[in-house]
Amino acid sequence: MSMTRIKGEPGFILHRRPYSESSLLVDIFSRHHGRLTAIAKGARGLKSAFRGMIRPFALTTLGWSGKGEVKTLTQCEWAGPDFELKGPGLYCGFYINELLLKFIQRYDPHERLFDQYLKSIIGLNQGESTQGILRVFEKALLNETGYGLQLERDHESGEALQPEQQYQYRPGMGAFVRISNETGGVMVRGSSLIALRNEQGFDETALRELKHLHRAVFQYLLDGKTLASRMVFSRIYSAEVSRAPDGALV
Repeated sequence: MSMTRIKGEPGFILHRRPYSESSLLVDIFSRHHGRLTAIAKGARGLKSAFRGMIRPFALTTLGWSGKGEVKTLTQCEWAGPDFELKGPGLYCGFYINELLLKFIQRYDPHERLFDQYLKSIIGLNQGESTQGILRVFEKALLNETGYGLQLERDHESGEALQPEQQYQYRPGMGAFVRISNETGGVMVRGSSLIALRNEQGFDETALRELKHLHRAVFQYLLDGKTLASRMVFSRIYSAEVSRAPDGALV
């Protein structure tokens, strides 16, 4: 791999962890270069220029260099508002960060997804409906990674989805009018699928159905593995989960 030198790149910190006594290993989502991992040398030191800068949900200007898969962070400066997510909004932010880490390949640019991520973080920071924000982001992620849902037609007949029709959506296939006993199918109204396609018009039932649909899709793609952020949230916010209409917030 040839030497890479990048600077002035807009991006977000998805995750960080100790790398040595003085450094951090940082997962980055950048607008033009996609996801990458970099070492922030000396970032844990009291006098480091990076101290206090390497944090999630802050739009930053980043730079890095190096030949290998893991780069060396050379620049990390705040570039815009520092979004201070709290409560369930904070969890939702960690959840979408984990989705990016699970599904986005390193050095695969996703500019539209980056813009949708920024829009999602802004919405969470402003207290907008977490359910609508998550469903639209999940849709964008699935589309960008080649797993987009079929939101136009019945899988068998090819006919356009009808708002009043009840469908069984089978992950990896699509929506069916004919109900099957196959496991993994999720019942969902045509109007809910159309709302997701249009990214507007979500009523309470649509948000509930689409949450279960996306959960089934991600479980299918993750081969049954559970996302860590969901497990953590269920422990920390157990009271909120118990009060939610269907027992979960995401």
